[in-house]
Amino acid sequence: MDGHDVSSGRTLAGLLEQWAGLRPREPALVHLRDPAGSVGQGTVTWERLATDVHDLRRKLAAIGVQDGRSVVLALPNSPLTVALWLAIPANGAIVQAVDPDSGLLTVERALRATEPVAVVAAPSHAGLVADAIGRAEVSTRLLVPSDDELWTTACPADLATTGGEPPSATPDLVAGLLPTSGTSGAPKLVQLTHRNYVMSAERLARNGGYLSTDRHYLCSPFFHTNAQLYLCAPPFVTGGSIAVVPRFSASTWFDAARRTGATIASMVAPPMRMALHRAVASGCPVDPGPLRAVHYGMTLSSADWREWDRLVPGVHMRQIYGQTESVTGVLRGAPWESDDRATIGRPFLGVDGVRLVRDDGSDAPDGEPGELWVRGSPGNTLMRGYLDAAAATAGTLVDGEWLRTGDIMVRHPNGRFEFRGRGMHIIRRGGENLSTYALEIDLQACPLVRDVAVTSRPDEILDAVVVAHVIPAAGYEERSFRAWCREHLGRRGVPDEIREHASFPRTGSGRVIVREL
Repeated sequence: MDGHDVSSGRTLAGLLEQWAGLRPREPALVHLRDPAGSVGQGTVTWERLATDVHDLRRKLAAIGVQDGRSVVLALPNSPLTVALWLAIPANGAIVQAVDPDSGLLTVERALRATEPVAVVAAPSHAGLVADAIGRAEVSTRLLVPSDDELWTTACPADLATTGGEPPSATPDLVAGLLPTSGTSGAPKLVQLTHRNYVMSAERLARNGGYLSTDRHYLCSPFFHTNAQLYLCAPPFVTGGSIAVVPRFSASTWFDAARRTGATIASMVAPPMRMALHRAVASGCPVDPGPLRAVHYGMTLSSADWREWDRLVPGVHMRQIYGQTESVTGVLRGAPWESDDRATIGRPFLGVDGVRLVRDDGSDAPDGEPGELWVRGSPGNTLMRGYLDAAAATAGTLVDGEWLRTGDIMVRHPNGRFEFRGRGMHIIRRGGENLSTYALEIDLQACPLVRDVAVTSRPDEILDAVVVAHVIPAAGYEERSFRAWCREHLGRRGVPDEIREHASFPRTGSGRVIVREL
């Protein structure tokens, strides 16, 4: 590998063994089974996690989990989920987490794509997964740990087979498959190697100033990049720990962070906004406990930021930008900088290079928008590629070293980058370019709406018109909403059409699924 390989041939399983030797009695996982109640809190030490993962590896190998075969996880966040995430790739197999709440067809497509040797499902989703296995017509073993077994790292009874010493993985093997977010188009499966996982952990820890005393708050769904790469991976290079709760809950987000002792959180803006609004609605003070930093993607409206600063002024906020394909963060403000909340930050240390590229392929100067390209090494600092999609991979990885992100940004003279929107989310209305991302943030500041998403539709005269999808708040009237837009945003900020919704379709991470609007 080249000089940018910070993984140095290590794997997460190897790092697990290292910390089991160096910090055997220190917590690796602190879990809270019921964030709204008082039961189900516990700790798994580094030594216990390493012992149980090794046992899982032996028993998984006995049913064929090795040699590049895949295992699908249809599980909530839990100690067993983390243990399987470590054990499966350590055998040279591939872990693929899916969202069973996305429905039968999504799970069926995932099974057809990889023909896994096994599927591990929670009892609440076992029936759906069994139906998906039948529809996909794949030969696989369905493992269903009990609800109690999910909250330990011990091998579940459903896998009580014997086995010898398991095989070991090499760093260049594919370790995991993660879906792209799929908010605008059909998701693809991104191939990530062992080097990718360790590189991500190192880059985030070094650029974020993470310490062995930090506890990373795992509430994002496990099939999401944020869960595996941004939250679970860093403690394996720092010797820190992971706070595990089953899922994101807006009403208990701050309480669960405090009760588990979380110090670092990573979120996208929509669930941040949900947690904030629940806290504001409760009318009670917020105690975030030792939470010291939140690294967030996208951003909030100015009105939301005022409430956030009022409720939790001591929590350090840092915007971060990255994609599943870029493996980890690419842009962010340094830990010692104040977050201006308008720009993201500068390139991470360790990023080989970035460009802003015009439509004609030339580099955009400061102040002019262009598509962000990220330079790296596939399988190391960039994804290996998309599974079974050579053409899509070639179109995304230019010359095998430049990742085309599809995101439009502007670089400021001080080197900080400002996100303007996805290339496909720039609306060209009557000769002017409007960013759905920027307009959504502005419209979300209106007190008459609880949330806003912006799309467009073709128009013969203007090329496209702006459509605002709103979830009304108390006192909403379309006439009043339009008047607020004219007063606060000017003519360009008034939507051409307004459509009311009771709720928005969302991905597991909280982003609005634009194509379903």
